Amino acid sequence: MRRTWVATVAGLTVALGLSGAGLTSLASSADADIPETQATSTAVRWSGLGPAPCPEGMTRRVSIYRNGMDGSLPQPRFNNGWTSVSSRDGSAARASVSSGDTSDHLFLPYDRVDVDRRTMLGFSTRSTQGNSTHTRAQVNSVDLRVQASQSWDGRVYDVTAATDDEGGQLGTWFEHTSAGASTRWDLDNVQIYTCRNAPVSRVSGSDRYASAAQIAATYPADVPVAYLATGENFPDAIGASALAGHRNAPVLLTRPGSLSASTAAQLDRLSPERLVVLGGGAAVSNAVAREAGGYAGSTTRITGATRYDVSAGVAASYSPGGSVLYVATGDNFPDALAIGALAGDQGAPVLLTPQGGLHPAVESEIARLNPGRIVVVGGSAAVSNTVLTQLRRHTAGSVTRISGPNRYATASRIAQRFDPDPARVYVATGENFPDALVGAARGGSQGVPVVLTPQAQLSREGRYALRALEARRGVLLGGWAAISSVAMDQVGAHVG
Repeated sequence: MRRTWVATVAGLTVALGLSGAGLTSLASSADADIPETQATSTAVRWSGLGPAPCPEGMTRRVSIYRNGMDGSLPQPRFNNGWTSVSSRDGSAARASVSSGDTSDHLFLPYDRVDVDRRTMLGFSTRSTQGNSTHTRAQVNSVDLRVQASQSWDGRVYDVTAATDDEGGQLGTWFEHTSAGASTRWDLDNVQIYTCRNAPVSRVSGSDRYASAAQIAATYPADVPVAYLATGENFPDAIGASALAGHRNAPVLLTRPGSLSASTAAQLDRLSPERLVVLGGGAAVSNAVAREAGGYAGSTTRITGATRYDVSAGVAASYSPGGSVLYVATGDNFPDALAIGALAGDQGAPVLLTPQGGLHPAVESEIARLNPGRIVVVGGSAAVSNTVLTQLRRHTAGSVTRISGPNRYATASRIAQRFDPDPARVYVATGENFPDALVGAARGGSQGVPVVLTPQAQLSREGRYALRALEARRGVLLGGWAAISSVAMDQVGAHVG
């Protein structure tokens, strides 16, 4: 049985046709701790630029048709009234109607797909016509009313039902009619493509605190320890993400002055024997620490005058003589986040440093730890060669550097240090810290990597890492504003 409905998310209307035969869950008992996204009713958000995405939980199978409207308009013999105009990425097709010209039509060439293959129609659109009754797309018997604003945006529709009508032959056309006034409708980047199920899912909440709580929900209740850090800034919790990964402990986020309902609910469920609050009262107030501590057997706080003192305080939980220790800049977050999962898996500390030289508290802690070797994360613009010289005084082994030309390349190179064929790989935005911070703790506890990506598209370096790892699943951390549906589609193409 096929069901079709329309979902609207933030002004984006997405028609979703669901076939009962394609709704099997991708979950397995081995992955029961990570929620799955079925390839069903999740609305697809898209800016209208670049390739259009598949529904979440799927990836593109075959591109059937694409027209950027940059040359002559399609099917000129059957074009009634549509012209070419400039658009945000070249040219677009425009229909202009009025009381004297009441209807314009634009036809695409016939295309063929397999019957019942999950088939999508995507296009970029804008219009001065506020009533979608007069802006219409039709694919065989699938009749779509297109809502469009005066700004460019993307629309994605499931037109799988149309494949049944003529044995997979698809006849697609657009119609703009007049309600009496003079109005315009512009189309660009028209695409028809098919999708397949992919082992890719998303863990997200309404904000960074709810997303962290969703990740914490994958831990069992009655944990020995949990960590609480501010969600407003990164330094206090970065080193703790590696320690939390080593201890199989969740990291939860809070506002400085108030504990969110989602965080409190997870603390209540987790019921940690011990809660560790990271940072001083400006990061997590005493009132919040007391409230959160009410869900735990005991509460301690790691604090200091600077982020480097806090970093040293976190590292004090490790015993001396470990095989490796990592050092990353404390001035920015991507490098320290990228190494967090690997350090957690190895039971290795991550300490922060200023770019130009070691902070005394950090240097003292490194001397106490006396690691077998030290690895600096990031290039010399992040951690200077002066720091490497200082570090050589505190290990009998090597002091090396792992870095790339950008944050995504560095994260990719770190991810490839994990064993291939991991059960999953986490993907988080490299443009902000909260999702990757809590994800690094979870990745470290499970022995799997975290790959960083820009919001709009999976980075080239991220694609390379996923191909090299051959991960069985991809799990995106954060909502659409953090990682787009297009990027999720691209992750799905490189896992499984």
